[in-house]
Amino acid sequence: MIPPRLAELRLYYNTTIRPELLRLEGLRKRILRGMVLSLVGILAVLVVFLVYDLGFLILLLVVPVAFYVGSLYFRIERFRQSFKPAIVRLLLDFINDLPNFRSLEYDARRPILADRFERSGLFRPHPDSYRAEDYIRGLVGEMAFEMGEAYVQEISPASNRLELVFSGLFVHAVFNEPTSGRLAVWPRHKLRRLKRSVDAYVGQQGRSADVEILNPDFKEAFAVYAHPGTKVAGILTPPMQDALVEFHRREQRDLYFAVHNKDLFIGLEHGYDLLEPHFFRSNLSFQLIRQFYVDIMLILTVIQDFDQTH
Repeated sequence: MIPPRLAELRLYYNTTIRPELLRLEGLRKRILRGMVLSLVGILAVLVVFLVYDLGFLILLLVVPVAFYVGSLYFRIERFRQSFKPAIVRLLLDFINDLPNFRSLEYDARRPILADRFERSGLFRPHPDSYRAEDYIRGLVGEMAFEMGEAYVQEISPASNRLELVFSGLFVHAVFNEPTSGRLAVWPRHKLRRLKRSVDAYVGQQGRSADVEILNPDFKEAFAVYAHPGTKVAGILTPPMQDALVEFHRREQRDLYFAVHNKDLFIGLEHGYDLLEPHFFRSNLSFQLIRQFYVDIMLILTVIQDFDQTH
């Protein structure tokens, strides 16, 4: 599950993405320069007013200064909101040229809906706070998928404060062939923290299916639960188990997934906002682009493995 074409991505970055980053970098610098000059100007005017005891005239500056600060804020927001869509669409054009991936589309404002998240059974339904953005959809092989960044919180029963449940990419895909059964896979070290979610799954006829997993490394990293009648080995095939173990060893990132008949759900945790631009420092960074590409490709490769092994 090593992301393909990293060398070609570097070339694509130099020829296609970097010129767009340079354009956005010029916009960032112009806004920053305007902020600095405006602050210097405001300080100079304040000094003059204080030296010549014209403090009452400061009131006349309140409206234009507030208007100017507000315009700067909107320019910063416009920069931030235009940065990610411009870069993501260029990256998706690159991924669209990969074998087995096609029709990838991006919508910055559309969320992956909460009902997908809840229907997975990986987390308790009706979370206290659900926020999502950066919607991507397309086809991997014959599997249609949708994904987005999700940030989910619940009220802790111990402290009565909101605590983070999941932050990362969440995916919903649909098998193109009839599939029956229902299972859920959690990182084993998260079982205690997700006890309420696991208990809710068990309360809906779920049971531990670890005995049906023959791969000791997979069993050590992941806990498997399934509903009666589910052919666990038919869904979690040996190649799929090997691929997920390899992912876990290499990335050291928490991965959740569930199958509910024809629906596949995947959650990949990360502790940062994908491709969120910096404002007070340069965004000319191949590593910034590479990290986003790797995360997207990890998800798409998991979907591809399911598509090819079922």
